Amino acid sequence: MASAELPSDMFAFPCRDDGTSTELSPPVVISVLASILERHIALNERALAAGSREAAGDANEAGDNDSAAVTVTRRRVRAFDSGTVLDMSLHAFLERFSRYAHVSPQVYVVAYAYLDRLRRGDAGVRVVRANAQRLLTTAILVASKFVEDRNYKNSYFAAVGGLSAAELSALELDFLFLMQFRLNVCASVFQSYCCHLEREVNYGGGYRVERRPEKAIVCAGEARAQEPQHRQAAAAQ
Repeated sequence: MASAELPSDMFAFPCRDDGTSTELSPPVVISVLASILERHIALNERALAAGSREAAGDANEAGDNDSAAVTVTRRRVRAFDSGTVLDMSLHAFLERFSRYAHVSPQVYVVAYAYLDRLRRGDAGVRVVRANAQRLLTTAILVASKFVEDRNYKNSYFAAVGGLSAAELSALELDFLFLMQFRLNVCASVFQSYCCHLEREVNYGGGYRVERRPEKAIVCAGEARAQEPQHRQAAAAQ
């Protein structure tokens, strides 16, 4: 599939009405995540190129045997495949959300966890250059809504990501269905993704991802395990 590049002015985004902006230092997690995603994209595109012939044969054989649910899932996956590629680096693209939408490091960690779940799920969604813009914008939007108490409107996130508001809202719904609305991230899982990102950094003593998200992220099992401790603490008061 031939891919068209997006023009740079598509991402022109004023911070304020007076034309001024406040420069924010991008968190190191952006550099780490961009590096990881670049590797994933390279691996995924090589795998797609190698398996394209087999995939075409399987599609022809499957045909009418696909269930309605499988057909809908495939349509939702294809919605992210725009056929266009960013005309900027992934680092610059992710940095935009930190600079303009004030996205915190925790949001990037949760967004990465979501992308990993989609990869491991039945839909097998993988990040490639043709879907990176839509997939990352949507993942960051959903993660921001989950992690942070206050968020910008979808139209604002859409402008940061270079999409239309209607397009992003539709993609958000597709994303939620592909995730089966399982957005909770356990505290232990959040910690494991932080450790994974930290291992990718080689800056002297290393870099620690902020591990205290604004919202409590606790598994149901962890909550049950903590109940006796809470009761004991209440009785001691």
